[in-house]
Amino acid sequence: MVIQAFRDNIPKWLTGVILVLIIGPFALWGINSYFSASTDTSVASINGSEISPQDFQQAYQRRYEQLQQQLGAAFKPGMIDERQLRQEVLRQLVNSTLLNQQVTGQHYAISNADLVAAVQQIPAFQVDGKFSTQAYQATLTANGLTPSAFEERERQDLAVTQLQNAIMLSAFATLQQLEVNQQVQGEEREIGYITIAAAPYLKTAAVSEQQITAYYQAHASQFMTPEKLTLAYVELDEAQLAKSVSATDEQLQALYQQQRASFGQAAAREAQHILITVGGKDAKTDAAAEAKAEDILRQLKAGADFATLARQYSDDAGSAANGGNLGWITRGSTDKSFEDALFAIPKVGDLAGPVKLAGAYDIIKLDGIRAPSTKSFAEVREQLLAQYQQKKADDEYFALGDQLANLAYEHPDSLQAVSKQLNLPIRTVSDVTRDSGSGIAANSAVRQKAFSDEVLTQGNNSDPIKIGPNHVVVIRVQGHVPSTQESLSTVRDRIAATLRQQQAALQARTIAAKVQAALDSGQSPAQVAARYKLKFTADKFVSRNDTGVPAPVLSAAFAASLPGSHAPQSGVVALAGGDQAVYVVTAMKAGSVSGWSKAQRIAALQQLTRANAQSEFYAYLETLRQHAKVKINSANIQE
Repeated sequence: MVIQAFRDNIPKWLTGVILVLIIGPFALWGINSYFSASTDTSVASINGSEISPQDFQQAYQRRYEQLQQQLGAAFKPGMIDERQLRQEVLRQLVNSTLLNQQVTGQHYAISNADLVAAVQQIPAFQVDGKFSTQAYQATLTANGLTPSAFEERERQDLAVTQLQNAIMLSAFATLQQLEVNQQVQGEEREIGYITIAAAPYLKTAAVSEQQITAYYQAHASQFMTPEKLTLAYVELDEAQLAKSVSATDEQLQALYQQQRASFGQAAAREAQHILITVGGKDAKTDAAAEAKAEDILRQLKAGADFATLARQYSDDAGSAANGGNLGWITRGSTDKSFEDALFAIPKVGDLAGPVKLAGAYDIIKLDGIRAPSTKSFAEVREQLLAQYQQKKADDEYFALGDQLANLAYEHPDSLQAVSKQLNLPIRTVSDVTRDSGSGIAANSAVRQKAFSDEVLTQGNNSDPIKIGPNHVVVIRVQGHVPSTQESLSTVRDRIAATLRQQQAALQARTIAAKVQAALDSGQSPAQVAARYKLKFTADKFVSRNDTGVPAPVLSAAFAASLPGSHAPQSGVVALAGGDQAVYVVTAMKAGSVSGWSKAQRIAALQQLTRANAQSEFYAYLETLRQHAKVKINSANIQE
């Protein structure tokens, strides 16, 4: 059983637990209202269930790494608002806890069969599209999980999915709702706009030294150099340990003999078949099915094409369209009566049948024979070596991991003892700020720990910090450059450029106000634009998603209310770089589904149903939140 396999080969030392965040940030409610001072060590309490700082940090780190992977080479640490990300992760954890409590209280249960089926479908546990116990165990070990812990987490996730499906799959949408929705979503508005660029006014913008000095003094906090650290660290990485492991041919031969069966390929036969099902349980229908099979067999023996008759007569819809082809079959993979008949056929091209099966008769053609075989030692030597290295490195990693944690704690004021006893070199990384760093300091968990009171202020070694699968570091601060005020002379040009940009934007807004006043008085947009030598984009009907109109203009134009007379409506919006735009909305057309095809309506109804389902789940989660006792201990969330 897969369940039993889950519990085999439990690793010696567990480095962490994967938090599978099954619920995305789908609750849009603000969490700030829950923040309160507390002496609790937990990050949050939800109906008495606590979220520990460790759980929060692991979830945060996992989400951070997901964003890194999504952005790829474009990722830069400063791109992520870490404060906002913390709140997103906290929302996810609170939501997940509420849902877990609900499924527990409602006694949702997942059978072993359902669990096994779900686990076998996880791509990470498959080899060549099939579940592999070895891949399963290796993946769990690489992520510091025991089979029992993973099984418990997976059961809980499946139960929450049941709850979510029970709510969302009951949702539906009506044609009337679709029509009303399309009237709004498909609405078009006739928009024209005049653009006032700020750049021309930069030439005449004058900035005095007094203005620069006043801005510098008023915005002193903007002109601080970032606090920087130099970190010393030791690194324990199982991948690097594996590279240093060597093995003799004798050791690999012994491993080969232990696993010889796994390198074998069982005997197999390639076949086609024509299946005739029995239409009932009485002797008459059985005899009719057998007679039909006998007649087909006679046609085949007379020279009829097997694939043609399979497409014409076979009741196996899965293979009939392919001429009855079943591919390669090994013993134990199909019905025993079928296999016995197939493997009894003496040579390729021969037929067998009609073979009596449960509720059917089968005619079988043998298309190929594959003898059993075993890959040689030479063929699998590299595979065995990698496996041997992984096992040895795994054992060494877990053994060294315990020692690393103990030594770093027992000798908090230096990494020398750790380095000497574990033979791990002490390396350094410089210019580490709270928001960025290179090497190991590109990892947010490393930076957060580096700037913690324990490491920065007290000068202690950190605990082992997980920065990857079976990959940890212990850090300490080797150098500290505090944040300092930049001199006025250093930032003078930046301030002057900012002030000139502000003045240019102000000039552009002044002209925009005059343009709007002229339009509101009834003057033609084209004439007004010509008078001020400005660019005018002529009126045209656009949708809410039109990419040819600047987003601020589009948003403001669709937010404008049109009076009953449909008199033109104007407004001013700011664009990038201080530019301004004056828009005019002259007409509107409600959206309609009247011109849609049946297929379009069906697709739109399906999409609207999904949206309704999501809304209903949001509402359900909001109800749970309103009736829950949630307390957030903001002081326990590491900044």
